[in-house]
Formats: sequence, C-alpha cells, structure tokens
Amino acid sequence: MNFIAVFLGGGLGALVRYVLYLITPNLTYLPLATLVANFFGCFIATIVFVYFAMKSGLNPAFKVFLITGFCGGLSTLSALSLELLHFIHTEDYIRAAIYVLSTVIICTISVLLGVYIVKSNFS
Repeated sequence: MNFIAVFLGGGLGALVRYVLYLITPNLTYLPLATLVANFFGCFIATIVFVYFAMKSGLNPAFKVFLITGFCGGLSTLSALSLELLHFIHTEDYIRAAIYVLSTVIICTISVLLGVYIVKSNFS
C-alpha cells in the first residue's frame, strides 16, 4: 500500500511543481517557482509530520502519500542544484549565494510556520 501511496503522491507533487513553473513569472532575479515549490514542500511536510506525531491512530499510508510522495515530488533539490550550477557556471556568484541563503531561510521559515500552525490549532 505504501508503494502506491508514494507513487500517487509523487506524481501529484511533480504535477503541481510543473504547474508552478508554468504560472510563475520568469522575470525574477531568482528561480521563483523552485523557491515556492520548496517552501510549500517543507511547509506541508512539517504540518503532516507534527500532526502525525501529536495524533495516534492515523493511517500511516496517508503520511507516506503526503510527505514522501507529494512533498518529495513537489520540492526538489535537483532543480535547485541545477539552477545553482547555472549561476556558478556564468560566474554569477552573488546570485548563487543569495539563492542558497534565500532557499535555506525560506524553507526554515516554512518549517517554523508549519509547527506553529499545527501546535496552535491541534494541541
């Protein structure tokens, strides 16, 4: 059952990531679609993780569907790495540094926000 949950969640997450690339303006200084995908991937994974830690009796396949499948398909270190490689290859080191730092900061904020939301609404 977990294999099917990961398969379906991963496909759905990848589809959402692709839609983000289609609808996000490409006129930004940084790859906005990847930043948005990584933010929501971290945010959703944190909410699910904290919620499952607080509640017992929940279907573990749903957790695998959301965290490993959907969030794994949505957020992407591979896209971030390729975009970072492009900045380095073009010797745009300042943009590369800003991109790495903004990704870490944005994803950390999303994790903290996810913990806060779950704990304030479900504890």
